[in-house]
Order: sequence, then C-alpha cells, then structure tokens
Amino acid sequence: MKKNIVLLLFICTAFLVSCTTRTYEEISESESSSSPTYTANVGPVIQLNCVGCHSAGRRSPTLETYEQVRDAAQNGNLICRIDQTQSCGSVMPPGAPMPRTTIDMILLWQKEGYKN
Repeated sequence: MKKNIVLLLFICTAFLVSCTTRTYEEISESESSSSPTYTANVGPVIQLNCVGCHSAGRRSPTLETYEQVRDAAQNGNLICRIDQTQSCGSVMPPGAPMPRTTIDMILLWQKEGYKN
C-alpha cells in the first residue's frame, strides 16, 4: 500500500514538473504575431460561429466559402458586425460575441489582404 502511495506521489510530481505555463497574453501574442489565412484561421471561426445561420437558404449574407466571407469583410458588414467597438447593428454572433483576440485576428487577416 505504501508503495502505491509513493508511486502515485511520484507520478503527480512528474506531471507538475513537466508542465509549462503560458499566460493568456503569451498565447494571444503568439497567435496574433502569425499571419492568419482563411483556411487555417478565419474559416474555422466562421464555420463555428456564423454558418449555422448564414448558409444557403437561411440568412443573407451566405458565409460558406472563402469568396463569400472575403466579400462580406471587404464591404465592411462582417467586420462591423463582429467588432464590438463599431456601431452598425446587433453584434454577431448573437448572445455570445467573439473574444477580442479572435476579432483582432480577423482584422489582421483583412489588413494583410485576405490570404486564403
């Protein structure tokens, strides 16, 4: 029994020592310092947060493809709706606005020319 407790303590200690800590700021900085693309970064966010309502036959604008999302961002409506600092109607997605780091990533995608 004592052997099992010692082994359990050893395993717990190994886990604690092997873990590295990264603050929220460090994670945000490393994510925002990279150059976002639609395929790797923006597309998954849009799929998760927008396509449920903004798909063919549901609600305009349709946001299912790179071209549709890029066009919505270029005309300003997408950015205006997700960016809580602008006033152009209700903030999207309804009920739970995107985190600021996600919005900033989409703004960087826009600033860098909508890389696919």
